[in-house]
Amino acid sequence: MSKYSSFAHSCIGESHIKKGTVCQDSSLCVSNSRYTFAASADGHGSACYLRTDIGSEYAVDCAQSCVDEFLRNLGEAQANLDNGKERDQLFGQLWRSIVSRWHSMVEEDYRFEPFTQEDLDSIPEQFGYYRERYLAGNFIDAYGTTLAFAVITDDFAFCAQIGDGSCVALDDNGDAFEPIPEDPRCHDNVTTSLCQDDAAYSARFCYFPKDSIPSVIFLGTDGIENSYCSREQLYGFYRGLALTFSENGLDEGLRQLSAFLPEMTKRGSGDDVTVAGIIDFEQLKAMENSLKTSLEENNSEELSEETEFAPNANADDEKTVAAAKNENTEETSENE
Repeated sequence: MSKYSSFAHSCIGESHIKKGTVCQDSSLCVSNSRYTFAASADGHGSACYLRTDIGSEYAVDCAQSCVDEFLRNLGEAQANLDNGKERDQLFGQLWRSIVSRWHSMVEEDYRFEPFTQEDLDSIPEQFGYYRERYLAGNFIDAYGTTLAFAVITDDFAFCAQIGDGSCVALDDNGDAFEPIPEDPRCHDNVTTSLCQDDAAYSARFCYFPKDSIPSVIFLGTDGIENSYCSREQLYGFYRGLALTFSENGLDEGLRQLSAFLPEMTKRGSGDDVTVAGIIDFEQLKAMENSLKTSLEENNSEELSEETEFAPNANADDEKTVAAAKNENTEETSENE
């Protein structure tokens, strides 16, 4: 797995700074001899979700630990990944283990530290429904979060997602595409979530056999995409980010990303913003000219203060769960 590197960075949103609230995004990256992993999660920002920062942290941790066990135990069943029906069953088992472990961690956190009266009083009156749910012992919603992750092994790759946000991959020509199917329940400020009753059956997956693994896979919370006026501008951001990594390497590329995201949230969505990803640097270097051409053809900006943003699109809107409903942190993971 030495050909792949991963990174993850979360940045508190401008609106959260103004309100005095914490960053509710979380991210994680891991690289080892068996696989490379990256994940992002976005805790729901509404005031009725009291512990979404904890929920999102648990989400990325559960995803990584369950993926590790899944790959360790896959064995001969790996051959079944080439069969769509059997692959869906295997991925379904993995996802249910993630949801179950997340629930266990949430329940343990609540048992250790139940909501105080001050916590409950902080819920606005228009969300009194949630206060009543929490008083009745239905506390899972308070930890609500999205989750997206990507995994690359020597023989295959896959991604999974629940909720909003985006997974953007780059092909060998530097063209961007979104490999995870859309969920029609995620629109405007409505999202599916790990806290909903049918979370165990609400994941979307994509799979890549060995000969079609993308050179780059990016994961971004909705604070990223809501900062741009169009999908093509969003893709331009990711192509520019890929070029920044190619020209500067992992550590310097991450440093530049870390410096750019506060400006993005300030001039864009106002929301917390997270980008995580996995990069094949050898292949990325080979497609550098294609990336430059693609950026020029689409009149897209690289990481630049001149980027056109969609000003504070949804930063102050309340997040609604579909059918129900760390300040700046960064990591890199690279095998030598």
